[in-house]
Amino acid sequence: MYSGNSSRGSSLKPTPGEQDLERRRQQAAGDFGTPFSARTYELLALLIATIGLVGLCNNLLVLVVYTKFKRLRTPTGLFLVNISLSDLLVSFFGVSFTFLSCLRNGWAWDETGCMWDGFSNSLFGIVSLMTLTVLAYERYIRWYHLELWSTAMDIFFMQYERFVVWKTCKLSM
Repeated sequence: MYSGNSSRGSSLKPTPGEQDLERRRQQAAGDFGTPFSARTYELLALLIATIGLVGLCNNLLVLVVYTKFKRLRTPTGLFLVNISLSDLLVSFFGVSFTFLSCLRNGWAWDETGCMWDGFSNSLFGIVSLMTLTVLAYERYIRWYHLELWSTAMDIFFMQYERFVVWKTCKLSM
């Protein structure tokens, strides 16, 4: 356990002796490091599975409808597809890690899995937020500056901004 008063220098990692002592203390107290009871983890797993399935199905539906109907292939539609794609990836990657961890009553992955979970959820979440920002700007331009917006520039502008959103999010990580 880290107390803040360490004479070992600036290392925040506990020594192996301190780790062993902390583990024995937890076992003696009956505390195995899980913040919730087994029943709570089961309820969390059910809730997370429900959120994941609803997100997966709804975002897949958006993508299918977009590809089926050609009249939806507008710049605004592409923004919505971009948001749906990033939310679909959150539903697939982010929810699966958390769901399995809830089934195992604690984090089930190593440090690499933890970093991937945080990275993927952050990346796809930031992509969604930036796309919503660009969508709001696009709506503003269309409503208040219609003369600046030409149909010929719609697809070019949309593809460029979509590229910038994904690259900016990737570089910001």
